[in-house]
Amino acid sequence: MRKLVLVVSLGVFAFSGYYFAANLRDSADLNYIIYMSIWGLLILISLIGIVYNFPTLRHHKRHMRNLIYNSYSSQRIRNKEFDRQYHIVN
Repeated sequence: MRKLVLVVSLGVFAFSGYYFAANLRDSADLNYIIYMSIWGLLILISLIGIVYNFPTLRHHKRHMRNLIYNSYSSQRIRNKEFDRQYHIVN
């Protein structure tokens, strides 16, 4: 889910950055200033989303559980799915 939010934030950043740069001109009109400040605010919001969700690309957590058991036990379950889920420690 966080990767989807990151992709959407990148898309919004690119879209708003393009339209901000395309509409940039020298003007003192109040409507233009409000219009460009809204585009700038959208760029900042998407930038915050990118910074907040960027660590999801770098950190891949390995959810590995440790199971300590006696190898002489008769209750040992031999299952490939079980072995993938747990890291067996003798």
